[in-house]
Amino acid sequence: SKSKMKKKTTKTQEAKKILKKKFKVNTKIVFTEDGELVQQWPPVQKSSLAKADEEDDASGINLDKAKEILREEDKFDKEEYRKKVKEKHR
Repeated sequence: SKSKMKKKTTKTQEAKKILKKKFKVNTKIVFTEDGELVQQWPPVQKSSLAKADEEDDASGINLDKAKEILREEDKFDKEEYRKKVKEKHR
């Protein structure tokens, strides 16, 4: 009778199945009625290094390159945050 019982799938097993099927999860895109992009989550990377990295087909993760990309992205994020604060104060 034990062999007939099915094992319960765990969250990690379900997550691995989703990754194998290459679904895009945790993304949200909002459009206007005209079809223009209003909001996208996660935000698109704006740095030129990130775009160059997407085109590069190197295997594995280069930590030095990833750190440099994050530093550049941080500059854009800080600028957007300043704009939000200025709007809030107005």
